[in-house]
Amino acid sequence: GRANGLAFDGRGRLLACEGGGENGGRRVSITSADGSVSTLVDHFQGKRFNSPNDVAITPNGTTYFTDPRYGDQSDRELEHEGVYYVKQGQAHLATHEVERPNGIVFSPDGKTAYVADNNNQYGGARTLLAFTVQDDGSFRSRRVLFDFGMGRRGIDGMAIDDQGNIYATAGKGVDAAVYVFGPQGEHLASI
Repeated sequence: GRANGLAFDGRGRLLACEGGGENGGRRVSITSADGSVSTLVDHFQGKRFNSPNDVAITPNGTTYFTDPRYGDQSDRELEHEGVYYVKQGQAHLATHEVERPNGIVFSPDGKTAYVADNNNQYGGARTLLAFTVQDDGSFRSRRVLFDFGMGRRGIDGMAIDDQGNIYATAGKGVDAAVYVFGPQGEHLASI
């Protein structure tokens, strides 16, 4: 199903963001230990997702995923690109205050969401964003922590350590690296 972002949930099941395009599932699927595959979510308000890209599970077990749309837009049903969370088997919009959401991770306490805004169109955002996670699961207080600027490739995948440092793949050519950011977006290193 053109799987991209992957994460294991607390029950040992593999969650996969299946993207759009040819043979794309446009869903978040679950693969159980026995190999059976089912759908976690594939619609928001009756419309198919754009192209689920990355998934993260918070410390309290809530599943979040990003839903950008790169490339062909012809079969797109949603007007926005957003970040969603799953509650009681349904997708809920956490935010659409992101031009093209890509990677996603959460602070160790689960109170802050970090989202890669990686819009590859001319003039598009290439930033690391932080949001406060509200009690209902939605995001508020959007903050730009780091801006890669024009002409550079923004963040794709991310990971976070137990100190809250973010490891983000970004750049191209001589700028290609794993960028290490502190919890407030301070650029600590490039690997």
